Amino acid sequence: MNKNKIIAILLILAVGLCSMTACGNSDTPGEKNEKLVSETPDGLGLVDEKNKTTAEDVTAITGATDPNGKVVDATGITDKAGHKIYSTGQKDSSGKVIYTTGKKDTKGNILYTKNELDTFGNLIYYTGKYDSNGKLQLEQTNEMPDYSSNEKPTTKVSPTAITTSTTLGIKDPSKKKIEDAKCEYTKYFGGTGLDAFRNVIGCKDGGYVAAGISGSKDGDYKGVSDEWEIQHTSLVKYSADGKVMWKYIVGGDNQINFNDVIELKDGTIVAAGQTAASSGDIVKNAGSVSAFIVRLKEDGTLMWKYVFPSDKTSTGEYISSLAATPDGGFVAGGKAISESGFFTGTRSGGTKAFIFKFDKNCNVKWRKILEGSKSNNFSALAVNDDDDIYGTCVTMSSDGDFGKIKYKTILASNTVLVKLNKKGDLEWAEYLQGSGDSEYNTISATEDGGCVVGGTFSIYKRADGIYSLNYGKKDGYVLRYNAKGQVLWSRIIGGASNDSVTGIVCVEGGFAVVGQSDSATGDFQGHKVGGGTDGYILYLNDEGKTTETVRLNGAEDESVMDVAVLDDGSIAIAGWTKSSDQAFNGSNAKKQYMGYVSRYTATVK
Repeated sequence: MNKNKIIAILLILAVGLCSMTACGNSDTPGEKNEKLVSETPDGLGLVDEKNKTTAEDVTAITGATDPNGKVVDATGITDKAGHKIYSTGQKDSSGKVIYTTGKKDTKGNILYTKNELDTFGNLIYYTGKYDSNGKLQLEQTNEMPDYSSNEKPTTKVSPTAITTSTTLGIKDPSKKKIEDAKCEYTKYFGGTGLDAFRNVIGCKDGGYVAAGISGSKDGDYKGVSDEWEIQHTSLVKYSADGKVMWKYIVGGDNQINFNDVIELKDGTIVAAGQTAASSGDIVKNAGSVSAFIVRLKEDGTLMWKYVFPSDKTSTGEYISSLAATPDGGFVAGGKAISESGFFTGTRSGGTKAFIFKFDKNCNVKWRKILEGSKSNNFSALAVNDDDDIYGTCVTMSSDGDFGKIKYKTILASNTVLVKLNKKGDLEWAEYLQGSGDSEYNTISATEDGGCVVGGTFSIYKRADGIYSLNYGKKDGYVLRYNAKGQVLWSRIIGGASNDSVTGIVCVEGGFAVVGQSDSATGDFQGHKVGGGTDGYILYLNDEGKTTETVRLNGAEDESVMDVAVLDDGSIAIAGWTKSSDQAFNGSNAKKQYMGYVSRYTATVK
């Protein structure tokens, strides 16, 4: 059972809001944020006007011709690389000059450009036909000219596509290896209901915070309000030695979820998600669900709460991911169906993927919105010490801001990896796609200025898109990028059955990768398999090769949902289990879901 599936199961239960151990009437930053709705432009793309390429910067091919094969402008427009495109001598209805590349699409139509870029920085191309008045009428196309040949292309050229065969490798890789992983302890949290931890973060004091969902009103959730629906959501702070320091639990008359949690520079805790509650401590503004953020002091008491300012006509918003920034603030990413509040003036239909930048006082500094007619969501964010922002955007759209993606099948989910600077300007974007579903939901910034991303994929062929091969029905995948967006290495994680990557962090000597697996082959050959889905930890070296494997097995299903590096270099993992034996001996799960956290140490040689 994968991460998204267990989340879907958990969301079947009703949830809500009100604090058990950390409630109050704290001030909110709502006034400042509400005001900013009218001060901030509504339709923001990934590329600001000041950064758009000018005519002299357009990439095209030397020697392009008009539809009659004649070079119509001997001087042409020269880009920085020395290539030329040529004017057709015509203008569109807006007065923009139409240029030609002289190249054809797969149907034999000449490709044109008006010197425009899409929001990912790709040149937009058109095909054209002359009307009865001799006017050239253009229609936008997703095809690109094949600059390597003057022949009619037989296949479409995919923009900015990456393949595992083009990996660069690591220059002067570290020789360190991570070995001898040891579980220091496992702690369980829950009651007799359905309970799970989904996220975990390390804290500056050496402890960590886990975010979870619960259907219990007994055990560790004893004392929650009888007025709440069956499911509630929580944050639990642990000390380095596994003792519960505080817990913050909210509930209400309907759904509420913490989807991510972070620690800010000042040691305060920020958590975010979505709420459908109409009563309780945090209530929705939209007709369906609203995105919300809470901020807690180091001791777990509530500082403030904020719900996105949509209205009852809006379908809603969700915050899926958070990342702290060096200036003491944070970025929040997710998806929105709303057309009011922060999303006034955006397109109707589909879901909008968004990133919002908040300062340390929760004032919105900027926001970026990607639009398409289908589902789009910023599923994971990471920020490095230079304030560069990395984000994974899972999309099913092939239009709007995603119009350049070449789908193998219209039903596939693909992931776009973007890098933004601290002002929110796009530096580069890469498409992670194949013939099946590709969903990357975890990311970590690396010390060299790049990032490492992980997720799951399924393909309909043995190998296609970015995938050099596959093991089984569904596999985990990890790719490491440098700061320029080039792939340093990539690797499959899994075996002959279903496998996924749900979390990844940078540790001394390499990386710690976690997830879930049904496989007993491939990366898990020789490791004891439990009675269903197992969790795992893989330690990878600087080049992505496995140096240590830990399988968390039991007679029932379990999963590792997330991993965090702690102050001393050890890791904390969080997840759920239905087992009470083997790796989970001592739990009270009794074939029911129970949340757990574990701390692991390892030797770096």
